[in-house]
Amino acid sequence: MTLWLAGMRITADRLNDYSLDDETTSGFVIGTGWALNNFWANRQGGNVEMNIYVNRTGATITATTGNIADTLIGTAPVGWRPNSASTLNGTWGDGTASGEFVIGTDGVTTIRTASSDIIAGRNLRLHATFNKEP
Repeated sequence: MTLWLAGMRITADRLNDYSLDDETTSGFVIGTGWALNNFWANRQGGNVEMNIYVNRTGATITATTGNIADTLIGTAPVGWRPNSASTLNGTWGDGTASGEFVIGTDGVTTIRTASSDIIAGRNLRLHATFNKEP
């Protein structure tokens, strides 16, 4: 973030400050039937980007015409959760299948749809961006 000092000129480069305000790679609590490969989240102003990379270690989650039973993946860390009035949606993919997931204001991360079965050994990449209110 640009630290404005007396006498500094406003330029396009100074206004387009792309530095991160904060980032984390820890604190995501993984649920049963999953292993956490990687977690990374960053915040710039009120914008949050979250990437969760997991491996399915439990039983196959069967998809029926794109629908699956809502399945807990884990819980996002405090301070990195959405604080809007409702859950937010994100997308996931593994190179073969894809779907949708939600993150609640309590951090609970639940996968909700899948284009095909999710079998043991599959690596899923979940991605969400949202505006976090102050």
